[in-house]
Amino acid sequence: MEHKQFRKTLSERLKRPLSDIDALVDGLASVIRESCAGMDTVAVPSFGNFTPVKHDEEIVSDLSTGKRMLLPPEITLEYTPSARLSHRLCPDEPLL
Repeated sequence: MEHKQFRKTLSERLKRPLSDIDALVDGLASVIRESCAGMDTVAVPSFGNFTPVKHDEEIVSDLSTGKRMLLPPEITLEYTPSARLSHRLCPDEPLL
């Protein structure tokens, strides 16, 4: 599902205008971004967890030029779906 389809579907289900949906989605993204920047896990009930993982800086070689570069440290997010969501998406698989 693309972003435009997601917005439209959410707007129809919540019976709210697209401007409200944009504000809600931006607010959720902002909360997740700020919390994970502080290395805190964000748990969304019945949906899953967003866990930050910090990767240290590293030196890599550019394949085309052979030049060495220093990549800065970064924080990536790992998403783990909740058991309830997993069961709703794949009802035939047993719960863990």
